[in-house]
Amino acid sequence: MKTLKILRLLLTSYLGLMATTLILFLIGIIAYQFMGVEFQPVIIWFKVITLGVVGYYLSNYKKKEFYYYRNLGLSRRFIWVCTFTFDLSLFVALLILIKS
Repeated sequence: MKTLKILRLLLTSYLGLMATTLILFLIGIIAYQFMGVEFQPVIIWFKVITLGVVGYYLSNYKKKEFYYYRNLGLSRRFIWVCTFTFDLSLFVALLILIKS
C-alpha cells in the first residue's frame, strides 16, 4: 500500500478523535501552567490514561467504521498505535516548547 494513502487514512481516523484530544491538550496545558515543571510526568500520565479511556470508548462506539479501514488493509491496532503515538508525541513536544 502506498505511504501517502496510509497517511491519508490515518489522518481521516485521527480527525474523529481530534476534538477530544484538543480538549485534553488544553486541560494539560492549563494544568502545566498552574502546577509547573515538577508535575510534568503526572500531566503526561493523565494524557496517556485519558487517551486509553477515549480509545476504548471510540473503539466500541465506532466499531463499524473500523470495517472500512480493515477493508483497505489497515488493522485496528495499527490505527490506534499510530494515532496515539502521534498525539502523545505532539503533546510532549508542545510541552517542551512551552517550557523553553
